[in-house]
Parts: sequence; C-alpha cells; structure tokens
Amino acid sequence: MELSFYLVSLLILLGILSGMVSTIAGIGGGVFFVSFMTLLFLFPINIAVDTSTFVILFSSIAGFITYLRQKRTSIKLSIFFSIFSILGSILSTILFSIIRIDNSILKILFAVTLLIAGFNMIYKIIKAKNETEIQEVNHIDFSLNNREDKVSFKKAIPLFILAGFTANLLGIGGGIINTPSLHMVLNFPIHNSTAISTSIIFFTAIYNTIVKSLIGRIDYLIGFLIAIGSILGSIMGAKISKKMPKKYLQSFVLAVLIGLAIRMFF
Repeated sequence: MELSFYLVSLLILLGILSGMVSTIAGIGGGVFFVSFMTLLFLFPINIAVDTSTFVILFSSIAGFITYLRQKRTSIKLSIFFSIFSILGSILSTILFSIIRIDNSILKILFAVTLLIAGFNMIYKIIKAKNETEIQEVNHIDFSLNNREDKVSFKKAIPLFILAGFTANLLGIGGGIINTPSLHMVLNFPIHNSTAISTSIIFFTAIYNTIVKSLIGRIDYLIGFLIAIGSILGSIMGAKISKKMPKKYLQSFVLAVLIGLAIRMFF
C-alpha cells in the first residue's frame, strides 16, 4: 500500500479515535482496528487480525499505565486474571495451527462475538433499571478467601479463557468478554471493570504479539502508524472515562458493540 500524507494522517487519526473509544469501553481496540482495516482499507481479515494484535499491545500499555496512576486497576489482580486469558490464547494458537480457518468464517465469528457481548450489556442495563440506584464507588476489592468471590471467580475462569482464545483468533484484545465478565460475574464497578480489562488485554497482547510476529502476517508499517494514534487516544480515553457516569459508559459500550457487529455483517 502506497502511503501518502493523507493516508498517514488518516491512519493516525483513526488510531486516536479507536484508542480513545476502546479505552473508555475497556475492549482493547481490536474491534475498531480490524473493522477499519477490512472495511475501509480492504485488508484480508487474517492480516487485519494479526496487525490489530500488534497495535493493541501499544494502545493497551498506554491505558494500563494511565489506569494505574488513577488507582483503578491492580497489577496483582491483572496478572492473576491474565494467566487464564493467556491460556486461552495458547489453546487458540495450538488449535488453529492444526486447523486452518477461512477468512469468511473469521469475519462471521468476529461479528457474532460482538453481538453476544452487546446483548450481555443490554441485560445488565435492563437489570440496573429495575434496581435501586446506588452511588458506585471506585474499588478493586477481591479475595479468594472470600466465599462469594471464590464462587464468582470459578464462573469467570472459562470466560477469561474464552477472552484469550478469541483475542488470539480475532485480534480483538478480548475486552468485549473481559469487561462484561468483570462487571457482571465478579461484580466490579463498571469503571474498574474497564480498567482491569485493559490491564488483562495488555498482558495477553504481549504473548499474542510474539506469536503473530513469528507465525502470522503483521503489516508493521500500517500497525505502527495506527499505534501512534492509539497511544494518544488511549491516554485521552482513560481520562475521559474517569468522569463519565456509569449509565452513559454502559450505554456507550453497548452502542459500540452492536453498531460494529451490524456493519461487519453487511
């Protein structure tokens, strides 16, 4: 692809917008990166997936550092949850090194995954409307010594594994599963859920980027340009999400997921 000044500027701008929106939503950015590369630049989806994984590594570290400074995430919890996400990515690597999957199937799986996450968020929003509104505080309390936390975590383990599996397969970071899992299963506040999700995405992206660089097809030039913008956007998004009310953040995540899913289908 020949890079003009216009195209370079467009890629950086798309990176900024994607990084900002994905960090607010805690979904890694892959849903935007893959969508842009396949829908706007007509990349084969397998190359878009691998390049997206490369970009996510840079965008997620920017969000991760910002959230750490805001004390909205925990390194200990993030690494602990990431173990299961990385396990899912390893399983995906092994499985699809044996079984080759067609690009058209990849695109359908990508859209279906977005829809599932979106419907999960719809359920949470409807449920919240039927409950007494309680002022949500910023906290990341979690302990396996707590019986309720332990039971909830057992339910969340397969979801974290699935997040890592889809992250490796679809280049989406895994946040579309991580954020609802943290919020709905482990009962973290939505603001902490998006922050911890971004942290898990970062650690998982380290593994996935290494693997894709060895056996994948990363377009490093395109990826680097988008990454420049996504780093700036991630920093902006982390600051914006801190001030965004819970109901708006939930609705925002929902709109993003459903909108992109519909666009990928059509």
